[in-house]
Amino acid sequence: MPQAETAKKDELLESLSKGLALLRLLGAGAERLTMQEVADQLDVTRAAARRLLLTLEHNGYVAQDGRHFALTPRVMELGYAYFASMSLPQMARPYLQHLCETLGESCSLGVLDADSVVLVAREEPRQLLRVDMALGRRMPAYAHSLGRVLLAGLDDSALEAYLAGATLRKLTPFTVSSRTTLARTLRQVRADGYCVLVSELVDGYAGISVPLRDQAGKVVAGLGFSMVLGSRDRTHLEARFLAPLREAAARIEAILQAR
Repeated sequence: MPQAETAKKDELLESLSKGLALLRLLGAGAERLTMQEVADQLDVTRAAARRLLLTLEHNGYVAQDGRHFALTPRVMELGYAYFASMSLPQMARPYLQHLCETLGESCSLGVLDADSVVLVAREEPRQLLRVDMALGRRMPAYAHSLGRVLLAGLDDSALEAYLAGATLRKLTPFTVSSRTTLARTLRQVRADGYCVLVSELVDGYAGISVPLRDQAGKVVAGLGFSMVLGSRDRTHLEARFLAPLREAAARIEAILQAR
């Protein structure tokens, strides 16, 4: 072993390394272990395993139930400390990747900027026919499912100001371009907690999105799928994509709200 590496290893705290190894062991599907099982799997003495477990129990990361030990919810603080240092796009990216890989459609995170929705994170599936939208692309909020969940999340005065100043162009034959109709649509999105939009930005394309809220309950971003519509209709989009979106949104919100 090189001298520099040996010197570096001499600076390490073996007990801390073993404690972290124990946390990984309990978090890797083992769930509940006896003291002897910990000793065997970490290759330490039973006395050392006991000290590790009691130290983690004293600090609230492990709980004892009879002969067994298991992690407590407090270990989530360790992960949240990491997530707290991350930006929202970084934080959300693993969830976008999972949604994209699982359901095979483009998945995006968007934020509201004036009258536009801006894509700040995006994952694309490995398929020939897909919706090609680059990061940073701006789209009219009123004609995109991400934009509509963000607009629906505005307070009443901010929404009124948007509607009063917005230019609502008819981008396809199906685009909502009436302020009255858009206001009614956004009230429904607010009540439903999601938006499905078909052929309003580009004819033949669809999107379904849900809002992301911070600790104060304010909508700070939208999470959604966009896709070529094909033979699918609104009912199909809701049945296939809504539950996974809501589950991912809940996980991201839990991290946001713990910051």
